[in-house]
Amino acid sequence: MSKVDQPVVLSFVGHSNSGKTGLITEIIPKIKKRGISVGVIKHSCSKLSIDQKGKDSFRHFEAGADPVMVCTDQHMAFFSKRQPDIGLKQITKQFFYDKALVLTEGFKKENFPKIEIFRAETGEPPLCLNNSSIIAIVTDDHQQWHLPQFHRNNLDELIDFILQKVLH
Repeated sequence: MSKVDQPVVLSFVGHSNSGKTGLITEIIPKIKKRGISVGVIKHSCSKLSIDQKGKDSFRHFEAGADPVMVCTDQHMAFFSKRQPDIGLKQITKQFFYDKALVLTEGFKKENFPKIEIFRAETGEPPLCLNNSSIIAIVTDDHQQWHLPQFHRNNLDELIDFILQKVLH
């Protein structure tokens, strides 16, 4: 894969409590074992607040600094206001430029390939019925779908698919 192609974005979508986070956290170490660098972006519909009122970084941001970064010996946290017109493609190029694969959770409306996590017991219809960017479905349901289908317990087969179909 050439540097121009990086990063490749693959979104995991599904109804609430379908198991998106669990699946992503299980496949990350398996993908990394295959020598592929991975980053993750989580979409949230609620207001994001990871800093604490009264902390220096909170005070810097409230005073108008944008962006603000907090660094320790082991971690960095970056705070910035998101411009409404900045899309997932620009975010990944700017902040994940050194990753081969960026997995996202959510971002249903973005135009990137998606894998749906579907659990029949949610009572909701699968998203793939109305979303042509969904390229596969991970499910415990026995119904046959019009796309490649993977069982939740067979992650190696899913990762093979991702590497062949998405990272080609």
